[in-house]
Amino acid sequence: MHPGKVPPDVLNKFVFPFLGIHDPDVILGPALGQDASVIRIGDRCIIASTDPVTGSVEDIGWIAVNVNANDIATFGVPPQWFFISILMPSGSQPEDVGRITHQIHEASSMLGITVAGGHTEVTVGLDRPIVVGFMIGTCSEGEYVTSAGARPGDAIIMTKWVALEGTAIIASEGERFLQGKVPPSVLSEAKTLRSQTSVVKEGVTAFGTGHVTAMHDPTEGGLAGGLHEICDASEVGFRIFDDKVPVHPSTEAICNVLSIDKYYLIGSGSMIITCGGSHGTEVVAALQSAGVPASIIGEIVDDPAVREIVAEGSTRNLERPTTDALWDALAQIKDQETS
Repeated sequence: MHPGKVPPDVLNKFVFPFLGIHDPDVILGPALGQDASVIRIGDRCIIASTDPVTGSVEDIGWIAVNVNANDIATFGVPPQWFFISILMPSGSQPEDVGRITHQIHEASSMLGITVAGGHTEVTVGLDRPIVVGFMIGTCSEGEYVTSAGARPGDAIIMTKWVALEGTAIIASEGERFLQGKVPPSVLSEAKTLRSQTSVVKEGVTAFGTGHVTAMHDPTEGGLAGGLHEICDASEVGFRIFDDKVPVHPSTEAICNVLSIDKYYLIGSGSMIITCGGSHGTEVVAALQSAGVPASIIGEIVDDPAVREIVAEGSTRNLERPTTDALWDALAQIKDQETS
């Protein structure tokens, strides 16, 4: 298998059949395209999700909080409590742990999240830190949206820019590699995208309009992966338009240097939102009023086999990613540093 998320056929065969005993209070459990689980406790629900960070070193603590918080926000629910496991490679110094925990504190404080527990250890066999997060939010029963509600005719809305997180990671991890290949101002702008990796504001704002049918966080596999996952969950297809997808100039420059496809580069910090086609402009206006850039980039179609992009007057399939473009980018950077 390739680095990154395990393919859907492997999940269906080797993961989803092995989930312990059935519990009727698990309203939403593991499923393709879902960002978190929903567990009923009385008249309240827990929204819970877990995600690791394996591709970043410099901003690993900051990203760990945000990617886990984003999964809760896709339900329209604010994240509240964070649990974290920090695995450090042999030879790590106490200050290395402190750098990560400081980032976790900074990101959690910004989002109003409490770090409620976790575990920290030095682990043999690692060549970089690994951080695994677990995030919890709560809401009243039924007061949330999932990835499975997209309907034919819905508008597809995207917030901010494509490949946002991947751009920030590459700029941070590959700063020396990129120096002289992109202008200093472009590299600086790319690194500042780190501060845009939260989608909590847009998740809560969009849900508050009452028009959202589904939301999803395009993490590994980027926008392409996120679109496939939301359509897997909803059993529908999609059609997007290349000239409608917002691209940050630094993303375009960095992807060109590395010859990687921006549609397949990890995209935390952006949210995919679907809503009834007649309400698309209304939801976009609400997001923009909250200070979140947003654009209608396409539409949901009835046929689940239709997964396509229209570019320069022609239509092609936007294939399901087999891995994230980030891994190729980091490999190129590592190869140059060791050559």
